Amino acid sequence: MKTIKAGDIIYVKTNAELLNILLGKHFKAFMKSYISLGVGEMLWMPRLDGVVRSGWKNMMQNGQIIEEYVGGLPYPSNINSGLEMRRRAVFEKFDQRYFIFRGVFELTPNFTLTRRILRPIKDEIFL
Repeated sequence: MKTIKAGDIIYVKTNAELLNILLGKHFKAFMKSYISLGVGEMLWMPRLDGVVRSGWKNMMQNGQIIEEYVGGLPYPSNINSGLEMRRRAVFEKFDQRYFIFRGVFELTPNFTLTRRILRPIKDEIFL
């Protein structure tokens, strides 16, 4: 088991490589940006640069993460994705070169289908 602290950088290129290192998996590819860690928890690998991707815009603002669907109607079939997983260990992805651990965040109660705010609750994780 290893401790990872906010600001730690992990030099890998893909989500699969990150999951293989952190969780002892053997993925050759992993296209999703999250994986369940158990009931109500996920490991999330977004880009937090405010660029719209597949209708979603994710950004860090005032220490919180804002996840916003701006793609318009009709909503995609995965619009509810992640709502049941309230806690997220966030590894921000940078240009297929590295990931930075941002901490563990929790979905605030005032979320909607199209706008979610996550507040930091821990600055380290044990994997």
